[in-house]
Amino acid sequence: MPADTLRVGITCYPSVGGSGVLATALGENLAARGHDVHFIAYERPFRLPSDASHLHFHPVAINDYELFRFPDYTLPLSVRMAEVSRDHGLDVLHVHYAVPHATAAILARAMLPPAQQPRVVTTLHGTDTTLLGHDAGYAPAIRHALTSSDAVTAVSESLKRETERVLDFDGPIEVIHNFFAPRPPSRSPEAVRRELGLGDEVVVVHSSNLRRGKRVDLLLETAARVRPREAFKLLILAGEAFAPFAADVRRLGLADRVIVREKVHAIEDYLQIADVGLYTSDAESFCLSILEAMCFGCPSVSTRVGGIPEVVEDNESGLLVPAGDVAALAKALEALIHDEPRRHALGRAAQARAHERFSAEVIVPRYEALYRRLCR
Repeated sequence: MPADTLRVGITCYPSVGGSGVLATALGENLAARGHDVHFIAYERPFRLPSDASHLHFHPVAINDYELFRFPDYTLPLSVRMAEVSRDHGLDVLHVHYAVPHATAAILARAMLPPAQQPRVVTTLHGTDTTLLGHDAGYAPAIRHALTSSDAVTAVSESLKRETERVLDFDGPIEVIHNFFAPRPPSRSPEAVRRELGLGDEVVVVHSSNLRRGKRVDLLLETAARVRPREAFKLLILAGEAFAPFAADVRRLGLADRVIVREKVHAIEDYLQIADVGLYTSDAESFCLSILEAMCFGCPSVSTRVGGIPEVVEDNESGLLVPAGDVAALAKALEALIHDEPRRHALGRAAQARAHERFSAEVIVPRYEALYRRLCR
């Protein structure tokens, strides 16, 4: 193994969500640069390729011992982290999402003799501090894990400030924004449009895990206000089951306007045909889905919350409106649906901004530099 090769362990939630998608992409790009990358999680991450060199997956066995009312993950994870660190000589253990990954990493490090201890990097993605940080049952443990980490990063300036405020944390936090490295679509735009049964309608896309903070209720209410309805289709790329929202679709008369695809692996196939993104969240640390759309020249109508203004420049690379304002969301969306030249101009600017500020070529070297500083 070359002397400058890093051995990096990565732990993330393997399900569909921004933190797992970012962690997987980071590992894939590090491996492509020749580093040895080891994923440690309860199942293989959603987008992790199975045939890439320098990429390894180590499953964590979860014990459902009958004495425990709930299965424990933190302790088995910490033991697996220690095993992989010892057996593969990890330089860095990079955990995404503080709960419980950072705590497990601190435990794993303590299990090993000093010469075998990896540096622990904790990346904050949002609700691990902005939501759980308000919970007295979690906040002290999160603060301890951050204080005990060798480095802490956040995916936006907004999240950094919120973490400092909510957790009363005064340690260093380095802001390293999310990135997206799109793969080439596997199908032609024409084939995708045929699959979706599209004519010449404008395609409005929304991609998320549908959790409460994404405000799918407002998403659907916004779509229901757009006129004429025949001008667009709302394509929802759902990370979880969409069934809980089916009744709302029917109630709002959107049954012929909404198309749903669940747990899509080849997201690029669908983003290439998208014209406008729509994001109605109450809170976002970054919103990776907006960036994914930007990479395909698709501007978004989004709420002005959290880290989104760091991603989207209002009236330059997308449109921002106040959170919860359905009328403003619908007005902005309707304007872009009916103004193709403006939509295309915003889309070009969005694509350029994504490449210049949030590409793998820009962001991955920053993580590499962080790892090397810690390993000196």
